Amino acid sequence: MKSESKRVSQKKPPVVPDIKEIMADHNRAVKFFANMPAEVWEMMAQKTALGVFQESAETIPAYQEFLKLQKFQPKNIKSMEDFSLIPASDKYNYIQAYGFNDVNSVKAGKNLYSVSLSSGTIDEPTIWPRYFEYEEFLPLVFELFMRLYWQIDKKSTLLVNAYALGPWMAGFSVHSAIRPLTQKYNLTMATTGVDIDSIVYTIVKLFKYYDQTIIFSYATFARTIIDRLQDAGVNIRKLNLKMFTAGEGHTVEWRQYINKLATGDPGNLTTIIDGYGVTDTGLSGQGSPLTNLIRDLAFKNKKLREELFGKTDCVPSLFQYNTGAYYIEEYNGEILITTKSTTPLVRYNIHDRGGVIKFREMETILKKHGYDYKKLFNKKGLSRNVIWQQPFVYCFGRRDDTVIIGGANVYPEQIAPVLFNGQIKDVHSFKLATDFDKEQHQIFYVLLELKAGVSYTKRQLEAKKKRYHGLILKQLKSANFDFADAYRIDPKVGDPNIVIYENGTGPFEEDSHRTKPRLVLNKKN
Repeated sequence: MKSESKRVSQKKPPVVPDIKEIMADHNRAVKFFANMPAEVWEMMAQKTALGVFQESAETIPAYQEFLKLQKFQPKNIKSMEDFSLIPASDKYNYIQAYGFNDVNSVKAGKNLYSVSLSSGTIDEPTIWPRYFEYEEFLPLVFELFMRLYWQIDKKSTLLVNAYALGPWMAGFSVHSAIRPLTQKYNLTMATTGVDIDSIVYTIVKLFKYYDQTIIFSYATFARTIIDRLQDAGVNIRKLNLKMFTAGEGHTVEWRQYINKLATGDPGNLTTIIDGYGVTDTGLSGQGSPLTNLIRDLAFKNKKLREELFGKTDCVPSLFQYNTGAYYIEEYNGEILITTKSTTPLVRYNIHDRGGVIKFREMETILKKHGYDYKKLFNKKGLSRNVIWQQPFVYCFGRRDDTVIIGGANVYPEQIAPVLFNGQIKDVHSFKLATDFDKEQHQIFYVLLELKAGVSYTKRQLEAKKKRYHGLILKQLKSANFDFADAYRIDPKVGDPNIVIYENGTGPFEEDSHRTKPRLVLNKKN
């Protein structure tokens, strides 16, 4: 009996501080986040996981039915070992399988504040509730990192909200979160949405009156904004530009390219901060100077990259996450999220390819490869206050964002580095597609969209196709081991057919009406 009592007492859940209350005081929040040890963050994650499960199993009708159909008994969950046995849910077997009011604790027709739509990048959009209490938390998140990294309390700031407006989560949430900050700081917000002409006009006319310009947007569209600003004669360096991107990933090469334009230093760690923004689960993770540093190191060091992220030549997106609101785990190479942020979700599979790395594990691996991140921060003149010991989650992209060539999975991020590295001047974006000829042989396409204003003759196009074919094929054979083997076995199947379109034409025409571009198509047209 004595040993049993001891076992139970050891598993007593930790007391979790009120993070929202702490974040309301910036100085207190910085001290709190900088000094909280990794072990406490991990304990908080366990309490979050078990708490969300218990509440969902007791109060959400759809989740009760879901567990019943899975023949799973909620009363069996006593520990994190038990938690790992809970059936995973996703949009298809849970959200879309039950009614809106059955999966949400806040009901339509009663006490629902607002709703958002998922972007529908892969399939049809899904309606998600927005809870007012969670909207109150986001301004604290943005205020904390914008003061810490970009000194909005000391610099006059023009902030452009260039996320799509309407029913989508990002534009609405950013506007709601930034609005109270405009009353607290010398901060002006322009909510332009994705109207590129309005964005460029606003920045061109107003940036000279401010110490810095901040752009909130998707990475792909942010690149478009910079291109258009340069076309308008703006020296990007004079903007003192800062960027927050979320909703889609970007490569290390992309960040280094933008960094060089904005600051002259490709290795700048604070100019561009990214977020793990998912309509289903909210802002589930956030980039930081530390995640930027680790991605840069992994980009240069193949052995480090493979020990962190597996056998890959692509550096995934990397974030840290607040375990007071999220519990994230890896299952069969995909990411499961448990959170109460928008809808109570337990072991919810968003079908992003990726995994989780504990902070101490990350420290050990970096040290093994000869990297002292604290010394590297000192060399860059960064305070250790920006180093937080939260766990990491990495993401390669959606499982559905892939084409299969000769049995090999080919992902957009494996091609992006050769097109967006500062050397290519005429390509704006790309898509992958497969099709079949009359005899049902598979054909692999890489569709390229030229920048606005760029046009070629037929002879020039053929030369461009030949050039890009060589670059892309070389990149894929280097970055994708399975593709290289499939190409060796049957070069005809793996050979990329390059098709070039003028800006906004063909399959790229639909992108002007979407919050994010569709990177993979079922067919070429």
